[in-house]
Amino acid sequence: MLLSFIYLLIGTALLTYGADRLVAGCSALALRLGVSPLFIGLTIVAIATSSPELIVSISAGLSGSGAIAVGNVVGSNIANIGLVLGLSAMIYPVVADSKTVAREMPIMAFVVFFLFMLMYNGIIQRYEGIALVILLVVFLRLQIKNAYKERETAAVSSIPQTEEEAEVLKHKSVPLWLSLFYIAIGTASLYFGSDLFLTGAVSIGIAAGVSEAVIGLTVVSVGTSLPELAASGVAAFKKETDMALGNILGSNIFNVLAVLGITSLIIPLEGGDVDYIDLSVMMAFTLGLWLMLHFKLQVSRISGFAFFAIYVLYTIYLFAWT
Repeated sequence: MLLSFIYLLIGTALLTYGADRLVAGCSALALRLGVSPLFIGLTIVAIATSSPELIVSISAGLSGSGAIAVGNVVGSNIANIGLVLGLSAMIYPVVADSKTVAREMPIMAFVVFFLFMLMYNGIIQRYEGIALVILLVVFLRLQIKNAYKERETAAVSSIPQTEEEAEVLKHKSVPLWLSLFYIAIGTASLYFGSDLFLTGAVSIGIAAGVSEAVIGLTVVSVGTSLPELAASGVAAFKKETDMALGNILGSNIFNVLAVLGITSLIIPLEGGDVDYIDLSVMMAFTLGLWLMLHFKLQVSRISGFAFFAIYVLYTIYLFAWT
């Protein structure tokens, strides 16, 4: 059991490090090719930061553990709101702007509902994966269009640099050889990290006597959500709560469209014991957050505690009754 936890910790570290180096390498390489920093931030960086979930899900699917892949995404979306957003709001109330509520929240709700419908037969087929990837492309195009539109309407004298551009431009001075090295080491870290992570997670699940679905919904989902937890927690301490919220909404949308979409294109994914209770919890968290932001434009400390408490109760339910 101790060895399994060591595998899990090393795997998590490699996944986090690999995603970071992949972002650095891809950003630097794309800048050298003359691609817009804003475009890079909204596409390459966004996908690279979701790479831990993507690689772990692909590895799980190829090894015949589709329930872990589906559970990873459903569990990550639940954890992002219940655990990550809940803890962030407990540190400092998370305030949203009206644009985020009007634009990103309906998209996230639609994407979650679409997954809810896709799982009616307990499997995501390749043609359904194609639909998810098409929606991903549409979402990316919409994000890019809105970002450039906001830049055009900004003051001509001083156009503010977006968060995405700032993230990309940090890697502007990276030489070509180093950017290629970052991409290589990032990819290798993701590959070996996912293997160790899955080995540890599955071993812990077997020792605890729980199903692959529960492993995906808990151990795997929390492990792959650690980067979001770290980023959102830091943002909350800095009182930059709009960044914490944007990170969570974007992650939940990408988890469904990119992670499940790309993985199910490679191999159809059977949900196993991931049932409508788990999907309903994900849907309830999503709709609850939307209603809260619609009426108050913030998640208070009390609301954050409520999200976190419900997440803890849901986790106890998984281990005790499934």
